[in-house]
Amino acid sequence: MSSIRQVFPIVLSIQITVAVGITGWISFNSSERAVQKLTRQLCDNLNLRVEQQITSYLEESVRINQSLTTALSNGSINPNDISQVQKDVFNKARELNIQNILFYGNESGTMVGIERYIGSDFLLRIREDGISPNRPTYVLSGNGVRGKLITNEVYDHRTRPWYIAAKQSGRAIWSSIFVSTTDGELTTTKATPIYNASGNIQGVVGINISLKQIKQFMLQTRPSERWNVFLVEGNGTLVASTSEAPVFEKNGNVVKRFEASQSQDPKLKNAGLAIQQQFGGFQSLQDAQVIEFEFNGEKYIVSTHKLNQDLQLDWSVGIIVPKSIFMQEIDTNNRVTLIIIVIMLGANILIGLAIATWLLRPIKDLMTAAKEIEEESFNPEELASVAQRQDELGQMARVFQEMGSTIAERQNGMKSQLSKLRAEKDEAKKAAIASQMGQTNSVESLLSRARALRIGETSRRS
Repeated sequence: MSSIRQVFPIVLSIQITVAVGITGWISFNSSERAVQKLTRQLCDNLNLRVEQQITSYLEESVRINQSLTTALSNGSINPNDISQVQKDVFNKARELNIQNILFYGNESGTMVGIERYIGSDFLLRIREDGISPNRPTYVLSGNGVRGKLITNEVYDHRTRPWYIAAKQSGRAIWSSIFVSTTDGELTTTKATPIYNASGNIQGVVGINISLKQIKQFMLQTRPSERWNVFLVEGNGTLVASTSEAPVFEKNGNVVKRFEASQSQDPKLKNAGLAIQQQFGGFQSLQDAQVIEFEFNGEKYIVSTHKLNQDLQLDWSVGIIVPKSIFMQEIDTNNRVTLIIIVIMLGANILIGLAIATWLLRPIKDLMTAAKEIEEESFNPEELASVAQRQDELGQMARVFQEMGSTIAERQNGMKSQLSKLRAEKDEAKKAAIASQMGQTNSVESLLSRARALRIGETSRRS
């Protein structure tokens, strides 16, 4: 059987460990729920900021497109006078600080496009003759003066997808994403057809939207490099991403765009696969969703948000962030809690041993006193220190002192009586022996007399 000295520290330590453990577990769960809520809020806020940046960029381009469309439609600018169109496009590009190319191309084959170049200069891409296959590009000064020739490429806007789509649709459209012939980057076009009074199409107003610029917005908005922001179409095809992995590849004239689940970036790929598994794809996402996935033993959070539906673009902004960013404080708290538990265990064991010693020492003295009482060697003064205590052990020690003294007195009285009885017994024994000796002498005397009489009688008969 285990002693109290061993059992007491263990029982005390188990109770405190269980209490601290339960408290720590409750604290961890509460903290994790709070962090999950905070994570969702932070991701939603970042998604909203990225969405606002992209939406503002796209809406500004739409307003510029509408402004030129209105000018060409209401007759304030003759759509067939390419020099007049050039002047108006240049004024809008300069006043509105347009970064992308704003252009107009008509059915006869003439077109003009202006975009920001270097400093206060612009680039003028113009096809003044619908017969010539080329579209030369000139440097345009801040005052609109045409400068040196930069390129002279073969180009016919009437064969471009954005022109064909707008002409067929009969309304303002977003073109499918394509690789721009000017900078080789992914681009989409807001294109609006222009009609004359007879209802016949005259041309198309367009403004290119550089998706590279959208990537710059996302890079500027994300808090750190550990946050990966991406933009996808409803079918899951990547539009832009802060990852270094490409979102498309070009082989000759063939352009292959990647879906999120096909990305060369492993985190982006796993995020796309997780969305496919849980929701069936990006087209099934609601306005905002937050999910988790695991990659290389680390958990990641994916938050997605739909772009403003007024833009008529089925695009979603997504954010990938390691969960450890938010769980760092909780992990630190867990480590601190574990250290506290270990320290308290050691302290509890030491305290338990001290308390056990404090309790067992007087008990040991009482056990020694009981043994001395049994051996008739009890000394009440040996329990004097214990008897001074005001607790139950002190009371027990005082009882032992009284009991021991009483037993000692009784034993001494019994010993005195026993000694007296032994002395009386010895006296009685001596008297008995003396009496027996006197009786023996009397018998011998009688025998001697009898023997003498028998001898005298024998003599007479002879």
